[in-house]
This record gives sequence, C-alpha cells and structure tokens, in this order.
Amino acid sequence: MDTHGKKALRVLDAATNAKRMGANEKAIRLYREYLDMVDPSFTHGVWNSMAEILFEKKEYDNSLSHCNRALELMKDFIPALELRAKIHNALGNTTAMEEDRNTINKLNSIEQAKWDDPNHYYHYK
Repeated sequence: MDTHGKKALRVLDAATNAKRMGANEKAIRLYREYLDMVDPSFTHGVWNSMAEILFEKKEYDNSLSHCNRALELMKDFIPALELRAKIHNALGNTTAMEEDRNTINKLNSIEQAKWDDPNHYYHYK
C-alpha cells in the first residue's frame, strides 16, 4: 500500500476513535478529510457514520442527506436504511419510514433464504 493509502487509513482510524470517544466534531472533520483522500466507491460506511453523529445531534435533515449519500453508493446498505427509517420517524414521515422498514425486511428475507438453501454457495467449503 502506498503512503497516501496508509495516511487515509490512519485518518479513518482517528475518525472512528474520535466518534467512539464522543468527539463528534473532530470525527466529522476527520471523516471529511478521509473522503477527500479516497475514491468514493467504498465510502458508504463513512457517510453513514457521519449521519449517525448528526442524528444524535438531532440534525435530522443533514443526517438524512448523509444517509441518502450512503445509499447512493450502496443501495442495499441495511445500517443506512435502518438509520434513515429512524430519521423519517423523527421527522414524522411515517410512509417513508415504513417503506424503508419494508425494504429492510425484504433484504433480510432474501439473505435468510440464501442460508436456508442447502445448495447455496454459502454452504460450500
């Protein structure tokens, strides 16, 4: 891994640690720094982490925007769908909340069906 990649991982680790310690402003700043360093392809988790912080601060519209960005990058990302359902609930958007919950239930059913199918590749060793 090149030096730039190692630096990006250090910044991401520092952001995650700051979030864990409750230093939310520092975490968001570090997450944004990380986003500036990497290709957006696999940053859905970072966008969701920032959305969680914003949700805790009751910045629901901003949190929703970050959740939506995570879902643009990975449409079936269940943690972002779960958080978005909470945000919709907090905003009183019950129809949107139910749509997200239905999507989560559908995705969980699909995944469970894979585990229930003895011929699915999950069971191959």
